[in-house]
Amino acid sequence: MAFSIDADIRIPGYGGRRAVIADADRVQREALAGHLSGRGFQVSQTDDALEALTIIGAEAPAVALLPLDHEGDDGDRAAALAAMLYPQTRILMTGPRMPNLPFPILPRPVDLTALDRWLDEATA
Repeated sequence: MAFSIDADIRIPGYGGRRAVIADADRVQREALAGHLSGRGFQVSQTDDALEALTIIGAEAPAVALLPLDHEGDDGDRAAALAAMLYPQTRILMTGPRMPNLPFPILPRPVDLTALDRWLDEATA
């Protein structure tokens, strides 16, 4: 039995002060991008969590904000794959709080003060 996965997997590099934001809500995504840009990040955006995984592989960002609507969704899968393939990228999920998830979660709309605290810890 053969197994294959169609994914653009690259050797992890270091993308410097870069961030990736995935969120279907354009207003939320742009607000987060503007905030991160103000903190000195070069930001890439997408409305699709699995597309964010490709961006993470290509850009090697320091942080990635991925959406979580429910356990096992595209955001959850993208976060798990990113953590395995690109361990240099710190993952933050945005969505409802759920117990026993391996990633920190900030509820949407994201409280920018809480985001700043997480960024300070993640990029220290």
